[in-house]
Amino acid sequence: MHSSALVGGISFGMPEFLESLLLDDPGRVLLTDPQRSLTAAEVVARVGALSAWMGKQGIGPGEVIAVFSRNRVEYYEAIIAASLLGVSYIPVNWHWSHGELAYVLGDANPRALFVDPSLAEVASMAVAEAGYGGRVLVLEGEGADPTWAPYEEAAAGQAALSLGDPAEFGMPMFYTSGTTGRPKGVRGTVTASPVMLSQFVAAYTTGLGMPRRGNTLLDGPIYHSAQWLFSTLPLLAGSSVFIQGRFDPEATLAAVERNRITNIHLVPTQFVRILKLSKETISSYDLSSIQVIWHGGAPCPPAVKDAILDLFADHVVEYYGSTELGVNTMISAAEWRRKRGSVGRAIPNVDLRIFGEDGEELPQGESGIVAARSQRSFHYHNEPGKTESARIGDGFSTVGDIGYLDEEGYLFISDRKIDMIISGGVNIYPAEIEAVIHTHPKVLDTAVIGIPDDEFGESVLALVSLTDKEEDAAEIEREVITLCREQLAHYKAPRRVQVVDEIPRSLAGKILKAQLRAPYWEGLDRRI
Repeated sequence: MHSSALVGGISFGMPEFLESLLLDDPGRVLLTDPQRSLTAAEVVARVGALSAWMGKQGIGPGEVIAVFSRNRVEYYEAIIAASLLGVSYIPVNWHWSHGELAYVLGDANPRALFVDPSLAEVASMAVAEAGYGGRVLVLEGEGADPTWAPYEEAAAGQAALSLGDPAEFGMPMFYTSGTTGRPKGVRGTVTASPVMLSQFVAAYTTGLGMPRRGNTLLDGPIYHSAQWLFSTLPLLAGSSVFIQGRFDPEATLAAVERNRITNIHLVPTQFVRILKLSKETISSYDLSSIQVIWHGGAPCPPAVKDAILDLFADHVVEYYGSTELGVNTMISAAEWRRKRGSVGRAIPNVDLRIFGEDGEELPQGESGIVAARSQRSFHYHNEPGKTESARIGDGFSTVGDIGYLDEEGYLFISDRKIDMIISGGVNIYPAEIEAVIHTHPKVLDTAVIGIPDDEFGESVLALVSLTDKEEDAAEIEREVITLCREQLAHYKAPRRVQVVDEIPRSLAGKILKAQLRAPYWEGLDRRI
């Protein structure tokens, strides 16, 4: 048995975490966004009140809430409260259309939906379309519907509920775009007592080089699993988190200087935008507080990596991972210079192997399916078949990447088994886009592929064949882009559409995407 800490009138089941936030200085600023700052004591009190509100609504272990919001302090309050109750939470992509949100509401059936006021109109349409019957809280002001409750009434209320000690710590449930046309919920689990949780956070933060009491900059959307991981884990370890509403390269440098930022996560696209600033602009900011910059989420062209290492020296750490499997490998700047193109070696407690299509482990240096095994587990929500298809070997899982391990255990990623496109660090699945394009009455067939892009790594190209080859190709191309933007988040919409005579398919009817991609990647030292 362990003792419970009484904070704000609540007996918390995860006392080590809450006490750690107040351990040295209750007045220390813990969360800051462009609108407000909260001290450690204020965060604990508000999280306590919000947890009590959830408990009174009957929201408990194993259930789900959803947050449809831009980056702001309330986001962290909601996910910490859910975590303490053993409740999963869905960080919903704020670029999604009402139809995409409605699908998630119907698929996951969250007990509560937290809505940013700037997204209220989209949320209102989604709630109506899904026939959603859960509680809706608007994070600021009044809701678009009189039945919506003000968030502040819950977060600023009086805490008077014992939370108990859930066996599971609530984890995020990220929705990835669907390989078969619909988003899929990735539900991770961590079974942890308070002591185990403290040990897990301490080990993970230490292993990833996170300062225990640093200053973290969130400089990308928190609905992205990497941005969530590299801001929430430092917070759980006691770091202050400074929240940017949107990425701007010079504003990022200014935020680093102003807040004495020690750690930040960036994707290669953000690197490119910073490097486009003049040398005079970059050198005008004091960046000496930086201890570690993590990057991953997309392949980084070697020329961009060289330039970033020249700017930030040995503070840059690359990793390889996924929403499903978490972080699997890491590689320091010094290691990368020696092993150019590698994404590193397995981190502690991760077993990394390469398998053939038959599930047999492959020898060193031979390319195959990259798979990992660790204490972390996951499953696809309502998709047991898809979950099973991700399993390989003895307890290993894969997201379909192809690569090999060298003689020192360094991983090199060479290709993706699935057709996923990574643009600006965001995963885009062609099948979802193709399903929308197929609804155009003049489109006979379509294939969506990723092509090289100097800034985003890849951009989306849609190839379409027409039912009538006499149609105006330029007009159809414009209509397809408009159609996609109406039904999908804009980042998924093709940047280019090209009319072709025919979409090549195998005898089994599968699109020959390798054949379609080849001309665009010819002469490059990467295929992703």
